Amino acid sequence: MTRPPDPVRSRAVLVGTAEYADDALLPDVPAVRNNIRDLQRLLTDGRPAAFSAEFTRTLLDPATPRDLGLPLLEAARQAEDVFLVYYAGHGLIGHERRELYLGLSKSVTDAPSFTAFPFQGIREAFLATPARNRVLILDCCFSGRAITGGLSGTFEPLIDQMEIAGTYTLTSAPANEPARFQDGERHTAFTGELLLTLRDGIPSTASSEVTLGGLFRHLKRVLPAKGLPEPQHCGTDTAEFLVLSRPPLRRRRGPIAEADVSGPPDSREGLLARWDLGRRRGEEGRTGEAIRLLNEVVPDLTRTFGPDDPATLVGRISLAYWTGRQGDPDEALRLSTAAVSDMTRVLGPDHRATLVGQSQLAHWVGESGKHQEALNLSTSVVTDLTRVLGPDDRETLIGRARLARWTGEATDPAAAARLTRELVPDLSRVLGAEDRETFTGRLNLAHWTGRAGGRKPAVRLLTDLVPDLSWALGPDDRHTLLGRSRLAHWSGAAGHRRRALSLFVSAVPDLERVLGPDDRETLLARSQLAHWTGETGEPAEAVRIFGLLVGDLAWVLGPEDRATLVSRARLAHWTGVAGDVGAAVRQFHAVLPDLGRVLGPEAPETVENRVLLSFWRGKADRRLKKQIFHGAGPRKDPP
Repeated sequence: MTRPPDPVRSRAVLVGTAEYADDALLPDVPAVRNNIRDLQRLLTDGRPAAFSAEFTRTLLDPATPRDLGLPLLEAARQAEDVFLVYYAGHGLIGHERRELYLGLSKSVTDAPSFTAFPFQGIREAFLATPARNRVLILDCCFSGRAITGGLSGTFEPLIDQMEIAGTYTLTSAPANEPARFQDGERHTAFTGELLLTLRDGIPSTASSEVTLGGLFRHLKRVLPAKGLPEPQHCGTDTAEFLVLSRPPLRRRRGPIAEADVSGPPDSREGLLARWDLGRRRGEEGRTGEAIRLLNEVVPDLTRTFGPDDPATLVGRISLAYWTGRQGDPDEALRLSTAAVSDMTRVLGPDHRATLVGQSQLAHWVGESGKHQEALNLSTSVVTDLTRVLGPDDRETLIGRARLARWTGEATDPAAAARLTRELVPDLSRVLGAEDRETFTGRLNLAHWTGRAGGRKPAVRLLTDLVPDLSWALGPDDRHTLLGRSRLAHWSGAAGHRRRALSLFVSAVPDLERVLGPDDRETLLARSQLAHWTGETGEPAEAVRIFGLLVGDLAWVLGPEDRATLVSRARLAHWTGVAGDVGAAVRQFHAVLPDLGRVLGPEAPETVENRVLLSFWRGKADRRLKKQIFHGAGPRKDPP
């Protein structure tokens, strides 16, 4: 029953009055500027956006009723699907009939009918529009005077004035309470919570969409709990089911409650909520808990709805995904192969869930070491995603990112850098500049730029990216930590050894604290820390760190993981630099067969370490000549 607006056939007018030039009784409300800008961004960003940026108009500090009324009426007449009006600022009350007026920058408290915009004008615009649904959101109080710390007053209830079919009205306060704002806050109180909900989603709900009705119920629950006025609403027909946003990832704003569902846990709603909770735990970085929850719910889905129910199939592919993210790509590949086969049979090859599953299957094929096969599969999947879902669908964009990766891993890092460079603007345009997939694209662009030989450009890209990650996602977000680690790596590769060491010295404790000591990224950063410790003149310390690390890598990632094998080779090298050339040669001889077997005889790591073995063999043959030819055991002097 929920539906998003049709962006092409919908119009939005966002009005805010922050400055009041002609009346000292109407204090300025600077936060209104941010209200308008941030709401415009949230309504026009998304997957897809609820409203088109082209057809969303912002009016900041209109001076006269004409300045607001004419653009409002023009947009009303153009809207065919949804017509949304938002206002933030001072509310004024007419002296005689007590009707509502919206404050403008030149409004005067004593003369609202001459200097402010009458609420009747909005009602007339709503009557004039052919739009199927009309939405009004008001963040103001309704009084003829202002007091310190808020916008205050009383007014006759306006809900009765808006009983127009297909209309949904949401207000920041009851009739007899003021709206609230505080100096120095980014947003007014009501709009601030509204924006957080549109951006981050509604906690404790199985739905990934924010509807008008869900938004009101959430605001009604959280605003009074913070000592703020209780919002009011009135909706007719099905307007409350309009979807205003689809948050790409709910950011944590304190403890996340368990799923809040009605009915028994084995009802369809309860099972879907349990699945959604598992998915959210994975997106929060708690992959172990996600796997536990999904392992519990998938058998229940199968038993209750049957193995061929779409919910069961989606649950299976979700379990496969988080299993791989936890560090078991082979099991993820096995689970994905079986799930995609059943999805294709039951849902068809062009069903969205099937295409998403095929994209994930290609990814896990690559993660299991079959890069060329992953490239072939990804090429086919991206073609299907584009054809069925469209070029701007989120899953199509993710598929293109995977295609770029396997292009680089299988054949051509320069081509991967080119594909990623073409992708990043599309990610930003469709999903938003601060979407996680956009940030991931920028991380990948720096990676492939460096892999293609552009080490200094990679450093520049990451130097620009890390502050964006820190401010948008927070200093402890996984993306931010990965950005710092990547910046350290390419700084060293570009010749800035001491900077690389300094960055890794600070990054590793944060990775261990936030992601955990056994997270792959933490282990990789420890390996880099050891390497740059040696490169800056402390080979013995590098040997010590690598000696502790290699056992952890083999235990967590497996003895044949690329990181384990490369770290064993680095341990051999720094053992030689530290002076024990014999041990270095023995270690190289032990690891090279494994490198050739697992990564391939012509893999860069295998070739590089064959060269290093030759180098250390030459040194060992000279330094240990007597030991080599006469042995290391006790010797008697010749007679």
